[in-house]
Amino acid sequence: MKTWNSWVIVVILLVVPVTLGGLGCGGPLEYVVHGTPTAPESDWKIIADVDKSQAMTRLEIEIEHLAEPGRFAEGGKVFVAWARPDDDSAWQRIGSLEYDDDDREGFLKQASVPMVSFELIVSVEEKVGAEVPSGTIVLTQKVND
Repeated sequence: MKTWNSWVIVVILLVVPVTLGGLGCGGPLEYVVHGTPTAPESDWKIIADVDKSQAMTRLEIEIEHLAEPGRFAEGGKVFVAWARPDDDSAWQRIGSLEYDDDDREGFLKQASVPMVSFELIVSVEEKVGAEVPSGTIVLTQKVND
């Protein structure tokens, strides 16, 4: 029974954001996901307010249960969010997440992404100004309206 309930929860978490986005309900898209296998215990909430007329998305990210960056990669000091419209495009740095070591929580507020449909990742970096994402990815999510 527990396995069946787990599958129902997984289906709801994966299908509901896509379904709501497809209905054109006019509100922001909301994704509730777990981290990558690198950070499976982390819980992420992503809110994407897509403005097609401006070709822009306002993005907010909230994380719980996320270990400090140094636990994922030697020299890791910061979590950085990146976006790209497709696999053939270069990653664009969106911004660094604010992180609270004591509460193991982080967030990115009021970030602007110059795209309406994109792949989103969060990586562990040695510095905020990284030019490309490292190979240590703690979140990946497709955002599309």
